[in-house]
Amino acid sequence: MSDPMLVKYNESLRAVLRRYSEFGYDTYDLVAPPKRLLGINQSGFLVESNVDGRRIDRVSLPTALLVNLPANETWTGLSNRTAAKLLATFLVASDPQRRLEARKAATLTHQVSLVQHILQSEKLRRVLIADEVGLGKTIEAGLLVKQVLEQDPRIRILYLAPARLVQNVAKEFREKLDLDARIWVAGSGSDARMQDDRLVIASIHKAIFDRNHQFVVDSGPWDFLIIDECHHLSDWGLEGGKPNRSYRLVNQLIQSIQPGGRLVLMSGTPHQGSDTRFKNLLRLLSEDGKPEGATGRIIYRTKERVRDWSGRPLFPPRDIRSATVVTLGDAYEEWYRSVGNLYEGVGRATALERASGWAKGQALQWAASSVDAGLAFLCRLAIRRLKWTTDDVSLKRALEALRPYRGGQKDESVALVFERMKKQIAGQIARDEESLEDEDIEADGWKPDSGKLAKLLDQGVMLIRSPAAAAKWSALERLLTDAGDEKVVLFAQPVETVAVVASFIEQRFSVKPAIIVGNQTEAERINQLNSFQSSYGPQFLVSSRAGGEGLNMQKARRLVHLDVPWNPMELEQRVGRIHRFGSRKTIVVDTLIVKGTREVDMYRIARERLRLIASQLDPEQFEVLFSRVMSLVPPAELDEILGDTDGAVSDEASESIGRLVKEGYDTWRQFDDAYRKDSDEIRNLSPGEASWADIGLFLTRFCGARPGPNSTVASFAFQNDEIVSSDEALPTLVLGQTLYACGDAGGHAVEPINGNPVLQLGMNLPDVMEHVRQSFLPDRPVGAGYFALKSDVIRASDRYGVLFFLVQSVRLEFGRASEEALDIRAFVVDEKLAAAELNQRQCAGLIRELATATRSREPAVSSLPEALAKAEFELACTLRQPTDEEVRDQVRRVVWPLAAIVCTPQ
Repeated sequence: MSDPMLVKYNESLRAVLRRYSEFGYDTYDLVAPPKRLLGINQSGFLVESNVDGRRIDRVSLPTALLVNLPANETWTGLSNRTAAKLLATFLVASDPQRRLEARKAATLTHQVSLVQHILQSEKLRRVLIADEVGLGKTIEAGLLVKQVLEQDPRIRILYLAPARLVQNVAKEFREKLDLDARIWVAGSGSDARMQDDRLVIASIHKAIFDRNHQFVVDSGPWDFLIIDECHHLSDWGLEGGKPNRSYRLVNQLIQSIQPGGRLVLMSGTPHQGSDTRFKNLLRLLSEDGKPEGATGRIIYRTKERVRDWSGRPLFPPRDIRSATVVTLGDAYEEWYRSVGNLYEGVGRATALERASGWAKGQALQWAASSVDAGLAFLCRLAIRRLKWTTDDVSLKRALEALRPYRGGQKDESVALVFERMKKQIAGQIARDEESLEDEDIEADGWKPDSGKLAKLLDQGVMLIRSPAAAAKWSALERLLTDAGDEKVVLFAQPVETVAVVASFIEQRFSVKPAIIVGNQTEAERINQLNSFQSSYGPQFLVSSRAGGEGLNMQKARRLVHLDVPWNPMELEQRVGRIHRFGSRKTIVVDTLIVKGTREVDMYRIARERLRLIASQLDPEQFEVLFSRVMSLVPPAELDEILGDTDGAVSDEASESIGRLVKEGYDTWRQFDDAYRKDSDEIRNLSPGEASWADIGLFLTRFCGARPGPNSTVASFAFQNDEIVSSDEALPTLVLGQTLYACGDAGGHAVEPINGNPVLQLGMNLPDVMEHVRQSFLPDRPVGAGYFALKSDVIRASDRYGVLFFLVQSVRLEFGRASEEALDIRAFVVDEKLAAAELNQRQCAGLIRELATATRSREPAVSSLPEALAKAEFELACTLRQPTDEEVRDQVRRVVWPLAAIVCTPQ
């Protein structure tokens, strides 16, 4: 007797993976039906091994029903159930990217195709998702988590993110993907039990602090590790060996990942302008610790290359406007140069000299951002390095002039301002979170000249009380006035600039802006962000560096750089806050630069040099390229060049900047060339043949649903460089007592019909899942039928048979089993046993036609059933054979014979 294909075990249908002999008895490894076909009643393991053959019952294959119609059955009823089973199975097997599921977030093709690509490739168990800022890496990670947990609910997942992003990630997981994640952060906001919970989103800043490092390592082993904003993992050693604390922690966690586990690194700016740091990041992806081992594990896609399901662009273009240069006067320019001279004589040869050089660069950045920020920098420098108190006259005057300091009261006592400043300095050193706005990067032992510093404080006080301090904000007023009623995001590095600009906006426009700074609680930050994102919230949001990563601000399409960061990558991170999915109009970016500062010449020189290199590009392409190239300019080298100048850039420095731009351009070209191919492969993945119309056909034909009136949903398309909205009809159907939209609403709300809400339909809804399960595993016989067809989906002159199979690929490794892929295969068989396989489109067309075709009541006698029975077993055995690649990757196949039908032309 031949080996069975299907069996009953514990009252459940199973497919046979393999049969072997143990102690003289037949023993089987059995596979459960695909989980998406089992629906809400799913239980048990995918694969059960070592099942005693005496405990199973062989199940007849579909062709047996063609010969012997069961008692109390009719050919019409049997054919109808078979058509329902085929269509239900088709909806699951031909939707590999799950585009037909209902989600609270829009189902975007570039996101779901990425998930399919990663889960179907054994090599991508370690992967770097380097999608450009704004493409939705958090949702991509969440979709991965959701499917991996569906395959095996027992696995443990640790998601490490910068402290300020943890709550936002948890909110996205919960509200858009229905993932119940626990969080682990500093303070009282934690609800995670690190050693027990299965899905934890944790602050990497807390994790690296003091004894937490070992606690997190000991909380494992973890099966799935996700590192958000992984560019913060730094190792400057040429061959590794100089890691920061974050890199060391992640490296330890990777070493302890369970066999067969997963690692996902995520960053929109992974290169950071340093080949050394980038290569050391790639070492984390490689089993042997060599950067070359990361080949094929980097996914990099840009906004202009992603499309929606109809092939249309998803993101509008950018209008990066020429910088507005503001003159603050001779007194300011002299003060600015003197701030740089405070570090006079500092070289770059030793670590101490380099640290002091970087401190000089930051001092100049703060002074260029605003007079208030520069003066506050100098005050903190006096307190930190010279231990000055309010007894020092110059410091006292400066503290008085800074009021209101960082949102404090204008009449706040100098003593309180001083104490707050001391606490900020101490907190920066003690707290477990990275410093986001403050400075403390001078080398130990370095001290400024007290006389020079006192003079600078006095000059700063004069400037802050002069028109120079407000000149920049007059220029800003013109930009904000031009914006009309549109929302605007403004970015600055120092908190002092944020506070001054927020106060200016409130006075000038009589509206208090939303504010994001690093010392806010998570609840405060979320409240400010949600308020701005609301249509009725404030028009302006002013943010320090704390808002530059991971936050969504796409309610605005205008952004103003109030200063220029020393790290050009931060400019791209800022723009990425508003240039995201959901942006509907051209993104407008303005920049304010102060005359006499080094930033003026730096960006002029950089742009001129890139224009020479890429002269063939049109203006729109140039601006996008400029952002990408500058993100690859090494910040440390750029700062070193500019650190030797306090004002206009010298010819020598100009040449050096040009060299860096050329090297950045070459790096971008190499990076783009290396990873474009993988990006194109993901974009070209087939989303499957199943469609929303097929769900409608299944539910109305077999599940009692009825068509409803069309609703409308906003549809978006590009016109004149902007995305414009129009109303698009969307079919609906009534299932039970509920009205559903039977189509892709793109994540947008569907208009009610006659006051009745319209919900989003999807294959993952409990009612739909139950109907699918009942069709795949009905209580009555199923799998055979006789049909009369009208169309010529299959060109056959006379009677013919068709055999349908579901091929389920299962990965077996490290003691675990996971479903790899599903595929429906169909073969046309004639009475001479000639079998021809249908392609995917033909198979889909035939299944759709069978759903509505005439069922034969009294089929004519022929030899086709016998021919089909013989072909059925032979084809099933052939389909079970794995390819050489599958054998290597520990993938095996089981075959579910679905249906045997006989067709005649009508």
